[in-house]
Amino acid sequence: MTQSLGRNEEYCYLCRQPIAPNVISSDHVVPKHFIKRAQPKVKGFDYAGVLPSHDKCNNQFGPERMNRKALVLLSALHNENCFVIRQHRDNSDIKLLALNSKCLPGFTRQDAEFFRLIDVRDKQYTEWSTPTFFSDKQKTDPFKKPLHVALSVLTKSAAALLVSRYLEETPARWRVVAMPYFDESNSVDFDDLLGNTRPFDVGLKVWIRPMEGGDWFAIYKAREILLYLLFWFSGNPNQMEVIKHIFSDADRFLFESEKIMDLVSQEWRKA
Repeated sequence: MTQSLGRNEEYCYLCRQPIAPNVISSDHVVPKHFIKRAQPKVKGFDYAGVLPSHDKCNNQFGPERMNRKALVLLSALHNENCFVIRQHRDNSDIKLLALNSKCLPGFTRQDAEFFRLIDVRDKQYTEWSTPTFFSDKQKTDPFKKPLHVALSVLTKSAAALLVSRYLEETPARWRVVAMPYFDESNSVDFDDLLGNTRPFDVGLKVWIRPMEGGDWFAIYKAREILLYLLFWFSGNPNQMEVIKHIFSDADRFLFESEKIMDLVSQEWRKA
């Protein structure tokens, strides 16, 4: 790390810019939509608290509003009982992934549009089964959008935990390597390996441990998603080699920016 900002209430941890005393907003370290229990003190559960931020920065983090839907969609995409993949019989260039709407409870037409899905629930089969129906439709990767949302929101929350609990100053530059896994059983726990950690809610836990050279390792468990995170502040290539060895079967995604706020708009790239 080079130049850093002190951890005080005059700076927004999202954009690293000063906050006027009369316009400080409180950003929840763990997204509110994750927490179903009463806040803040319930026996056996942790409370992450809030961090100071600009109201504009706090409200601008749009993906956070769609994170619950993103996790539902990712769960369906990893459940073979929720989708089928078919090649169009009349046009070999058209490949379809059809999702069972019962696996997407509460999904609206606007949700489908946000994740670039084609909602055909109110259409007859004869209407959407013809090649002409897809002539003006853009081909999309159904995993890309929900995965970006989940990576960004969970990484922001883990970064906020680092700032609020572990770091003496806000990093001048963020470099994060993310490795997502899907655990359908929702039974994996790392207390024996990384120490007892109180959950923030049922199925919601975060383990954070320091590494050599000022780097940090975190595991964010959010329902069926397990997100392994290397906060790679040192840039030491040996750390990346260790990660490649341990997570040889995982996709690795990299985020780099001076502001954690840039998770809103910046695409993750393959590491």
